[in-house]
Amino acid sequence: MKIPSLYEDYFKDNQFESLTKIQETVYQPFKEGHDLVAMAPTGSGKTLAFTMPMIETLVPNDGLQVLILEPSQELAMQVRDVIQPLAKLIGCKVQAITGGANPQRQLKKLKEKPEILIATLGRLKELTEARKVKLGNIQTVIVDEADEMLNESKLESVRETIDQMPGDVQMTFFSATGNDIFADMHKWFGKDFEIIDQRDDETYTAGIKHYFINAASDNTKDALIREMAHNKKFKGIVFFNNSRSLHKVISDLHHNKTNFVGLDSKMSSQQRKAAMQLFSSNKVNLLLTTDVAARGMDIDDITVIINYMVTRDNSEYVHRAGRTGRMGKEGNVLTFGNTHDFRNLQDMVDSEVKKVFLNRDGTFSDKETYRKKKRHDAVQKPKPKQKKRLRDQKNKGKRRHKDTLH
Repeated sequence: MKIPSLYEDYFKDNQFESLTKIQETVYQPFKEGHDLVAMAPTGSGKTLAFTMPMIETLVPNDGLQVLILEPSQELAMQVRDVIQPLAKLIGCKVQAITGGANPQRQLKKLKEKPEILIATLGRLKELTEARKVKLGNIQTVIVDEADEMLNESKLESVRETIDQMPGDVQMTFFSATGNDIFADMHKWFGKDFEIIDQRDDETYTAGIKHYFINAASDNTKDALIREMAHNKKFKGIVFFNNSRSLHKVISDLHHNKTNFVGLDSKMSSQQRKAAMQLFSSNKVNLLLTTDVAARGMDIDDITVIINYMVTRDNSEYVHRAGRTGRMGKEGNVLTFGNTHDFRNLQDMVDSEVKKVFLNRDGTFSDKETYRKKKRHDAVQKPKPKQKKRLRDQKNKGKRRHKDTLH
């Protein structure tokens, strides 16, 4: 399939040479109004996959027509930034409404009557209950990161939101990983869905290498992170399984004046935006966070993903790993742990996982190469000039004085 003529200049400006497989496969069914569940690897272009056909279904100046649900405010803003230039091509407007942002400012923007609304569930519920947002004319709903959006804590909220839309609303769900609920979509949403599953396509993940460093103690892990933070060859995200571990390490790194920034769900919208700006603009080269940043975040040239501890499941690992090596580029995923953690990781990850050591030059090597390099560096390193001890210098002066007297 050729790039649709409407988007040729956009693709050229962004140096995209062709449509990805998921973009080709989704385009026609979406445009024809089919209800879809589409799954494809991280970094394969899912946002553009639903944006392009969605744009072509819009009627400018005809009110709110599309709702896109996102799991986090960072992802909502990122998707908005992708859609905005394409919506402008046909004279349509897009707005994001998220928790943590100024509600009055969002209400003011809603008066501009956008055709596309991108929202997180909490803020959307506030505005629909206050009757500031009405979903009665929505023609298409897109649930992004659907495996998370349909988990036990969010499923009912998603269903309640869709229940406010017309019965014939087009429902589309996009995800990088599966969810047991995908097999029972008719039960939960009363429709038969066309399933597009491209998760086995390794085209977009082939450049990612998976490594493990034997680092059982927190002190060893923290020392490795400090070393990476001071190495300009790294631009990476360090993921933690919980906020308590995250803040403990942040406190240690602040004490050691390490070049990093932290991102946590409890931070205000402005704080989170400032943190992401520092990292994306290369002012700092390490971002420490929980899985608040794992979902769909697209930041250029991330060279390494670090799991401070082994992830809880394969889905969590896949989403974290997807922040590097995007669109077929090279990337590294590094996990800390002990021998037991290594066995668990091997069982969890489909790809080969290598045990490695971190070299001072920012590369990874196996045990034997690491030892050889260390011995070589020790031989090459010039010996420092030994300073005479102060006591010896004083004694020498006394001896000289004694000889003069004789």
